[in-house]
Amino acid sequence: MSIEQDLDVNEGFRPGGPAKTHRGLDLSNLTTMTSSEIEAFKAHYTKQFGTAHHGLAWWIDQNPEVLKRYRLFGSLSLRVEPHMVGHGYIAYYAMLGFETGVRYCVHAGQVQGLTKAQSLETIAMAFMYCGPRGMETISRALADYEFVENSELSARFPDGWAVDREAFASGLDFSDPELSPKELELLRDWYRRNYGEIPGYVELLGRYKPALLKAYRNRFENTLYHLPKQMWPTTQLFYNCLIRQGEGIRENILLARAFDVAKEDVLAIIGNSLVYGEMETAELVQRCAGDVLEAWAD
Repeated sequence: MSIEQDLDVNEGFRPGGPAKTHRGLDLSNLTTMTSSEIEAFKAHYTKQFGTAHHGLAWWIDQNPEVLKRYRLFGSLSLRVEPHMVGHGYIAYYAMLGFETGVRYCVHAGQVQGLTKAQSLETIAMAFMYCGPRGMETISRALADYEFVENSELSARFPDGWAVDREAFASGLDFSDPELSPKELELLRDWYRRNYGEIPGYVELLGRYKPALLKAYRNRFENTLYHLPKQMWPTTQLFYNCLIRQGEGIRENILLARAFDVAKEDVLAIIGNSLVYGEMETAELVQRCAGDVLEAWAD
Protein backbone atom coordinates (compact mmCIF):
# COMPACT_ATOMS: atom_id res chain seq x y z
CA MET A 1 0.00 0.00 0.00
CA SER A 2 1.42 3.38 -0.93
CA ILE A 3 0.18 6.86 -0.23
CA GLU A 4 0.91 10.29 -1.60
CA GLN A 5 1.38 13.42 0.43
CA ASP A 6 -1.32 16.05 -0.05
CA LEU A 7 -0.94 18.79 2.52
CA ASP A 8 -3.37 21.62 3.13
CA VAL A 9 -1.59 24.18 0.97
CA ASN A 10 -3.08 27.65 0.67
CA GLU A 11 -2.32 29.09 -2.74
CA GLY A 12 -1.73 32.81 -2.74
CA PHE A 13 -1.62 32.97 1.05
CA ARG A 14 -0.13 36.01 2.68
CA PRO A 15 0.52 36.23 6.42
CA GLY A 16 -2.47 37.79 8.10
CA GLY A 17 -4.58 37.58 4.96
CA PRO A 18 -6.83 35.05 3.27
CA ALA A 19 -5.84 32.30 0.87
CA LYS A 20 -6.83 32.77 -2.76
CA THR A 21 -7.45 29.07 -3.29
CA HIS A 22 -8.10 26.62 -0.48
CA ARG A 23 -9.14 22.98 -0.82
CA GLY A 24 -10.10 23.70 -4.40
CA LEU A 25 -12.28 26.71 -3.59
CA ASP A 26 -11.65 30.21 -4.91
CA LEU A 27 -11.93 32.26 -1.73
CA SER A 28 -11.54 35.56 -3.53
CA ASN A 29 -15.14 35.06 -4.70
CA LEU A 30 -17.36 33.92 -1.84
CA THR A 31 -20.76 34.21 -3.48
CA THR A 32 -20.53 31.73 -6.37
CA MET A 33 -19.03 28.28 -6.92
CA THR A 34 -18.09 26.78 -10.28
CA SER A 35 -18.32 23.14 -11.29
CA SER A 36 -14.51 22.92 -11.34
CA GLU A 37 -14.37 24.21 -7.76
CA ILE A 38 -16.91 21.60 -6.69
CA GLU A 39 -14.92 18.83 -8.34
CA ALA A 40 -11.64 20.01 -6.78
CA PHE A 41 -13.21 20.39 -3.32
CA LYS A 42 -14.64 16.88 -3.34
CA ALA A 43 -11.38 15.44 -4.70
CA HIS A 44 -9.40 17.05 -1.88
CA TYR A 45 -11.38 15.29 0.82
CA THR A 46 -11.41 11.95 -0.97
CA LYS A 47 -7.64 12.04 -1.45
CA GLN A 48 -6.40 13.46 1.84
CA PHE A 49 -9.05 12.04 4.18
CA GLY A 50 -9.90 8.85 2.34
CA THR A 51 -13.60 9.65 2.16
CA ALA A 52 -15.99 12.26 0.90
CA HIS A 53 -17.23 14.79 3.46
CA HIS A 54 -20.97 14.60 2.91
CA GLY A 55 -21.76 17.12 5.64
CA LEU A 56 -19.71 19.91 4.09
CA ALA A 57 -20.69 18.94 0.55
CA TRP A 58 -24.36 19.30 1.56
CA TRP A 59 -23.91 23.08 1.39
CA ILE A 60 -22.87 22.90 -2.26
CA ASP A 61 -26.47 22.27 -3.26
CA GLN A 62 -28.09 24.34 -0.52
CA ASN A 63 -25.99 27.49 -0.26
CA PRO A 64 -22.34 27.34 -1.41
CA GLU A 65 -21.67 30.78 0.03
CA VAL A 66 -22.02 29.34 3.54
CA LEU A 67 -19.41 26.68 2.74
CA LYS A 68 -16.98 29.20 1.26
CA ARG A 69 -17.22 31.54 4.24
CA TYR A 70 -16.60 28.57 6.54
CA ARG A 71 -13.53 27.49 4.59
CA LEU A 72 -12.22 31.07 4.62
CA PHE A 73 -12.47 30.99 8.41
CA GLY A 74 -10.76 27.58 8.52
CA SER A 75 -7.98 28.53 6.13
CA LEU A 76 -6.90 31.47 8.28
CA SER A 77 -6.22 29.17 11.23
CA LEU A 78 -3.58 27.17 9.34
CA ARG A 79 0.18 27.67 9.29
CA VAL A 80 1.65 29.71 6.45
CA GLU A 81 4.12 26.86 5.83
CA PRO A 82 2.23 23.54 6.10
CA HIS A 83 3.86 21.15 8.54
CA MET A 84 2.40 18.54 10.83
CA VAL A 85 1.57 19.72 14.34
CA GLY A 86 -0.59 18.05 16.94
CA HIS A 87 -4.37 18.11 16.84
CA GLY A 88 -6.98 16.83 19.27
CA TYR A 89 -9.58 15.61 16.82
CA ILE A 90 -9.02 11.87 17.40
CA ALA A 91 -9.93 12.10 21.09
CA TYR A 92 -12.71 14.58 20.41
CA TYR A 93 -14.33 12.53 17.66
CA ALA A 94 -13.89 9.35 19.69
CA MET A 95 -15.82 10.83 22.61
CA LEU A 96 -18.56 11.95 20.22
CA GLY A 97 -18.81 8.47 18.70
CA PHE A 98 -17.88 9.93 15.28
CA GLU A 99 -16.21 6.88 13.73
CA THR A 100 -15.80 8.41 10.28
CA GLY A 101 -13.93 11.37 11.78
CA VAL A 102 -11.55 9.13 13.73
CA ARG A 103 -10.78 7.12 10.63
CA TYR A 104 -10.16 10.08 8.37
CA CYS A 105 -7.88 11.69 10.97
CA VAL A 106 -5.73 8.56 11.10
CA HIS A 107 -5.75 8.27 7.30
CA ALA A 108 -4.81 11.93 6.86
CA GLY A 109 -1.85 11.51 9.21
CA GLN A 110 -0.57 8.63 7.13
CA VAL A 111 -1.13 10.58 3.91
CA GLN A 112 1.15 13.22 5.44
CA GLY A 113 3.84 10.62 6.15
CA LEU A 114 3.27 9.19 9.61
CA THR A 115 4.41 5.59 10.04
CA LYS A 116 2.24 3.01 11.78
CA ALA A 117 4.26 3.43 14.99
CA GLN A 118 3.80 7.19 14.89
CA SER A 119 0.10 6.84 14.10
CA LEU A 120 -0.38 4.54 17.07
CA GLU A 121 1.23 7.16 19.29
CA THR A 122 -1.31 9.75 18.10
CA ILE A 123 -4.00 7.31 19.22
CA ALA A 124 -2.20 6.69 22.53
CA MET A 125 -2.24 10.44 23.19
CA ALA A 126 -5.96 10.48 22.45
CA PHE A 127 -6.44 7.57 24.87
CA MET A 128 -5.11 9.77 27.68
CA TYR A 129 -8.38 11.71 27.45
CA CYS A 130 -10.94 9.54 25.71
CA GLY A 131 -10.54 6.48 27.97
CA PRO A 132 -12.39 3.18 27.41
CA ARG A 133 -15.48 4.89 25.97
CA GLY A 134 -13.47 6.63 23.26
CA MET A 135 -11.42 3.52 22.54
CA GLU A 136 -14.62 1.68 21.66
CA THR A 137 -15.22 4.27 18.95
CA ILE A 138 -11.60 4.09 17.77
CA SER A 139 -11.62 0.29 17.61
CA ARG A 140 -14.79 0.30 15.49
CA ALA A 141 -13.48 3.09 13.25
CA LEU A 142 -10.24 1.21 12.54
CA ALA A 143 -11.59 -2.35 12.54
CA ASP A 144 -10.61 -2.97 8.90
CA TYR A 145 -8.07 -0.17 8.52
CA GLU A 146 -4.75 -1.19 6.93
CA PHE A 147 -1.94 0.85 8.47
CA VAL A 148 1.02 1.87 6.35
CA GLU A 149 3.93 0.36 8.27
CA ASN A 150 6.64 2.61 6.87
CA SER A 151 5.53 5.49 4.73
CA GLU A 152 7.32 6.26 1.49
CA LEU A 153 7.23 9.83 2.78
CA SER A 154 8.52 11.39 5.96
CA ALA A 155 6.11 13.52 7.90
CA ARG A 156 7.12 17.18 7.77
CA PHE A 157 7.38 18.67 11.23
CA PRO A 158 8.39 22.26 12.01
CA ASP A 159 12.10 23.01 12.21
CA GLY A 160 13.68 21.87 15.46
CA TRP A 161 11.02 19.29 16.32
CA ALA A 162 12.58 15.98 17.36
CA VAL A 163 12.08 12.85 19.42
CA ASP A 164 13.31 13.50 22.95
CA ARG A 165 12.17 11.04 25.59
CA GLU A 166 14.41 12.61 28.21
CA ALA A 167 12.40 15.81 28.03
CA PHE A 168 9.54 14.02 29.77
CA ALA A 169 11.68 12.26 32.38
CA SER A 170 11.27 13.48 35.95
CA GLY A 171 13.55 10.92 37.60
CA LEU A 172 10.80 8.70 38.99
CA ASP A 173 11.46 4.98 39.47
CA PHE A 174 8.52 3.29 37.79
CA SER A 175 9.57 -0.19 38.97
CA ASP A 176 8.06 0.84 42.33
CA PRO A 177 4.40 1.95 42.12
CA GLU A 178 4.65 4.06 45.25
CA LEU A 179 5.66 7.72 45.01
CA SER A 180 8.21 8.58 47.69
CA PRO A 181 8.51 12.07 49.23
CA LYS A 182 11.84 12.42 47.42
CA GLU A 183 10.23 11.56 44.11
CA LEU A 184 7.43 14.04 44.72
CA GLU A 185 10.06 16.74 45.07
CA LEU A 186 11.70 15.55 41.83
CA LEU A 187 8.32 15.88 40.18
CA ARG A 188 7.80 19.39 41.55
CA ASP A 189 11.22 20.34 40.17
CA TRP A 190 10.24 19.02 36.72
CA TYR A 191 7.16 21.24 36.67
CA ARG A 192 9.08 24.25 37.93
CA ARG A 193 11.66 23.83 35.16
CA ASN A 194 9.14 23.28 32.37
CA TYR A 195 6.07 25.23 33.47
CA GLY A 196 7.44 27.79 35.89
CA GLU A 197 4.63 26.72 38.23
CA ILE A 198 3.21 23.57 39.78
CA PRO A 199 -0.30 22.47 38.71
CA GLY A 200 -2.80 21.99 41.50
CA TYR A 201 -3.29 18.30 40.75
CA VAL A 202 0.37 17.63 41.62
CA GLU A 203 -0.10 18.99 45.14
CA LEU A 204 -3.53 17.39 45.63
CA LEU A 205 -2.60 13.91 44.41
CA GLY A 206 0.92 14.15 45.82
CA ARG A 207 -0.62 14.52 49.27
CA TYR A 208 -3.66 12.26 49.08
CA LYS A 209 -3.14 9.84 46.16
CA PRO A 210 0.58 9.73 45.38
CA ALA A 211 0.51 6.32 43.67
CA LEU A 212 -2.17 7.59 41.29
CA LEU A 213 -0.05 10.63 40.42
CA LYS A 214 2.90 8.35 39.73
CA ALA A 215 0.77 6.08 37.54
CA TYR A 216 -0.28 9.14 35.52
CA ARG A 217 3.33 10.18 35.10
CA ASN A 218 4.19 6.63 34.03
CA ARG A 219 1.84 7.09 31.07
CA PHE A 220 2.89 10.68 30.42
CA GLU A 221 6.61 9.92 30.38
CA ASN A 222 6.37 6.74 28.31
CA THR A 223 4.07 7.45 25.37
CA LEU A 224 6.18 9.14 22.70
CA TYR A 225 9.00 6.99 21.33
CA HIS A 226 8.64 7.83 17.64
CA LEU A 227 6.97 11.25 17.49
CA PRO A 228 8.68 14.55 18.31
CA LYS A 229 8.17 15.65 21.91
CA GLN A 230 6.40 18.78 20.66
CA MET A 231 3.49 16.65 19.44
CA TRP A 232 2.41 16.11 23.06
CA PRO A 233 1.61 19.68 24.14
CA THR A 234 0.26 20.71 20.73
CA THR A 235 -2.09 17.71 20.60
CA GLN A 236 -3.31 18.12 24.15
CA LEU A 237 -3.64 21.89 23.81
CA PHE A 238 -5.87 21.38 20.79
CA TYR A 239 -8.08 18.91 22.64
CA ASN A 240 -8.37 21.11 25.72
CA CYS A 241 -9.42 23.98 23.49
CA LEU A 242 -12.06 21.78 21.89
CA ILE A 243 -13.55 20.79 25.25
CA ARG A 244 -12.97 24.27 26.77
CA GLN A 245 -10.85 23.06 29.68
CA GLY A 246 -8.97 26.11 30.95
CA GLU A 247 -6.46 24.37 33.21
CA GLY A 248 -5.43 22.04 30.39
CA ILE A 249 -5.11 24.97 28.00
CA ARG A 250 -2.73 26.78 30.32
CA GLU A 251 -0.70 23.68 31.15
CA ASN A 252 -0.10 22.75 27.53
CA ILE A 253 0.72 26.28 26.41
CA LEU A 254 3.36 26.35 29.15
CA LEU A 255 4.76 22.99 28.05
CA ALA A 256 4.69 23.99 24.38
CA ARG A 257 6.78 27.03 25.25
CA ALA A 258 9.22 24.88 27.26
CA PHE A 259 9.53 22.44 24.36
CA ASP A 260 10.37 25.26 21.91
CA VAL A 261 7.15 25.17 19.94
CA ALA A 262 6.86 28.41 17.98
CA LYS A 263 4.31 30.86 19.33
CA GLU A 264 2.94 31.07 15.78
CA ASP A 265 2.11 27.35 15.91
CA VAL A 266 0.45 27.63 19.31
CA LEU A 267 -1.74 30.45 18.02
CA ALA A 268 -2.56 28.43 14.88
CA ILE A 269 -3.66 25.50 17.04
CA ILE A 270 -5.87 27.76 19.11
CA GLY A 271 -7.28 29.30 15.95
CA ASN A 272 -8.01 25.96 14.32
CA SER A 273 -9.84 24.74 17.43
CA LEU A 274 -12.33 27.58 16.95
CA VAL A 275 -13.90 25.57 14.12
CA TYR A 276 -15.80 23.83 16.93
CA GLY A 277 -15.21 26.12 19.90
CA GLU A 278 -15.96 29.44 18.20
CA MET A 279 -15.14 32.72 19.94
CA GLU A 280 -15.97 31.42 23.42
CA THR A 281 -12.86 29.25 23.29
CA ALA A 282 -10.68 32.25 22.41
CA GLU A 283 -12.23 34.09 25.35
CA LEU A 284 -11.30 31.18 27.63
CA VAL A 285 -7.72 31.07 26.33
CA GLN A 286 -7.35 34.77 27.06
CA ARG A 287 -8.63 34.34 30.62
CA CYS A 288 -6.59 31.25 31.44
CA ALA A 289 -3.35 31.82 29.54
CA GLY A 290 -3.38 35.34 28.15
CA ASP A 291 -0.57 36.29 30.52
CA VAL A 292 1.60 33.46 29.17
CA LEU A 293 1.03 34.49 25.56
CA GLU A 294 1.62 38.16 26.37
CA ALA A 295 4.99 37.38 28.00
CA TRP A 296 6.02 35.02 25.17
CA ALA A 297 8.24 36.85 22.74
CA ASP A 298 7.26 36.50 19.06
